[in-house]
Amino acid sequence: MSLTYKMASTIVRLLGVKKIFIKNKEDILAYAKKQNAKAVFDLDRAMKRAERRNYFLFEREVMGYRLLSYQKDQMPADGAVLYLFGGGMITQPDKMDFSLAERIMEKTGKDVWFLFYPLCSEDVKVDKTYDVCFETYRRMTETYKAENIGVLGFSSGAGLSLGLFLHNNALGKPLPMPGKIISVSPGGVPDVNLDENKEIWERVNELNHKDIMIEPTYFKTAREILKGDKDIPEYMLDETVGDFTDFPKTYFYYGENECLYAYADEFKKAMEKYHVPYEITVGKGMCHCYPLVRFFREGREAQDEIIELLKS
Repeated sequence: MSLTYKMASTIVRLLGVKKIFIKNKEDILAYAKKQNAKAVFDLDRAMKRAERRNYFLFEREVMGYRLLSYQKDQMPADGAVLYLFGGGMITQPDKMDFSLAERIMEKTGKDVWFLFYPLCSEDVKVDKTYDVCFETYRRMTETYKAENIGVLGFSSGAGLSLGLFLHNNALGKPLPMPGKIISVSPGGVPDVNLDENKEIWERVNELNHKDIMIEPTYFKTAREILKGDKDIPEYMLDETVGDFTDFPKTYFYYGENECLYAYADEFKKAMEKYHVPYEITVGKGMCHCYPLVRFFREGREAQDEIIELLKS
């Protein structure tokens, strides 16, 4: 483990980031709305940056939600990446997400579609998020061959990167599968009151003392926020329980010291049950979504590996 990572993880632990996740539903939603009120993306500045760096940035809408397209050329490339940011389904993307989207476009030569999908802190439920993501992917298949599309998701976006195609299967497979899926720190918010989910809940909590960022208590709150009183398909809440038939090769990344690492075995079982080719990479001593961060060696190496995967 690099010294830079050790120092950073110590600072995060001392800052008490986990305390946010033990708040009740109302306080968490108030926190999310405060975070989302901050300006993290300025289109004019982004356009000027694109001009300076000699690429194109296009803005459009999908069902009323912003979609950015990072492109090296004015015309679409032969392939593309659908980028699904993290944030617990309640907070907006941050500057690291935009930097990585730009980096992927520059290093792979592929277009990157960056969707500002509906957040469940906006008084919508997760089925609306799925509708917008599904429509976005449908539009991608009109521009690119499906086998030339890669899907990359982080945290809640990682859940969407899998759940999107569970949804496709549930709908009767109206769209072709993408060429590959890269899912960084996916998990789920199962009903932990059911006996069948007791084991995963215990394993999540066993890793809690190692996790510097996420508190398992949030999973219970998140389920309430994402679902509310609506009848939501379970695969939209717990992506381990869906139908993975015909999934493309799927790559998982976990930090060894994150509580969501408990889900790695669940996804392994699902992949093997449905005969899906997969790889699971575990960052020794690493935290949640460590490949998103470049300032320490382990994150940088994992991110570069992901970009190489997206090239092909």
